[in-house]
Amino acid sequence: MNYRNRVVILRLAVADVAAVLQIIERCRREYGLEGRVESLLGPTDYALLETNARHRSGYFVAMEDGDIAGGAGIAPLEGEDPRTCELQRMYLRPQSRGHGTGHALLSACIQLALQLQFDKCYAETISEMTAAILFYKSHGFRRLPAPIGRTGHGHNDCWMLLQLAGASALLQKALD
Repeated sequence: MNYRNRVVILRLAVADVAAVLQIIERCRREYGLEGRVESLLGPTDYALLETNARHRSGYFVAMEDGDIAGGAGIAPLEGEDPRTCELQRMYLRPQSRGHGTGHALLSACIQLALQLQFDKCYAETISEMTAAILFYKSHGFRRLPAPIGRTGHGHNDCWMLLQLAGASALLQKALD
């Protein structure tokens, strides 16, 4: 069976929050964020449902065979042009990486961003997440020399931007 056929993308529901927070915490621990942040999960993580219920925002979960494999969302980038969104909290379980699940999540986020009339999508990460950086680059994100907006994530040291014009075609090409 095609792995991609086992992945279902859904909007975040109350029942999903605990599993998503567990994935986020495990991924942050995996990449050594304990020494760089006050806490692996902060107030904005715990407010995931509320944050993504705001205007021009949304969060998705990837389900693989009935289990939550990861999540990702978009929201307006605070302190930036209102036509720029931020890709937020894109994390996957280790066993779900490299099989198309991340692509499906990113595709859902980009489609929502286009529906909400965003022109650009900003992403931040840490340089240790080399696979994530390569993933973003393969989907059209370009590195920036400095952060934009006000994300409040001072521990991130890799900033990227995707021009959404033509992003749908790029996402489709990545699927082929």
